[in-house]
Amino acid sequence: LPCIGDGRQSGTSASPSILNASPESAAGGGLALLQTGDRVRIDLGAGRADALVAADDWAARKAAWTPPELTDQTPWQHLYRRMVGPLASGGCLEFATQFHNIVATHGNPRDSH
Repeated sequence: LPCIGDGRQSGTSASPSILNASPESAAGGGLALLQTGDRVRIDLGAGRADALVAADDWAARKAAWTPPELTDQTPWQHLYRRMVGPLASGGCLEFATQFHNIVATHGNPRDSH
C-alpha cells in the first residue's frame, strides 16, 4: 500500500513511501485537505504530489480548514512547537540560522569539549 506522510512513520520499508511531506497538515498543508477517495498524482522526477481535485472544491476545503487544537503533553512538545520550524526549512531551531557561517562572522568558536 503506497503511503504519503508528514511525520515519523514506522514499517514503511516494504511499500513505496513518501515521507516528510511539507508543509505539514497541522500547518494547513495539502495533506490536511485530502479526503477519502481523492486521487493524487505523484511525479518523482519533478518532486511533486498533486491532488486531482477541482480547483473550486480545493478552494472551499482550504477556506473551511481550521488548525487543530494542539495540547502540549510534555515540556519538550511545548518547546518544539514554539521553536522548531517546518520540515520545508530544515525542521531546525528557528533561531539557529543566525549561527550559519559562524566562523566567517565571529572567527573560530571556542572548544566545547
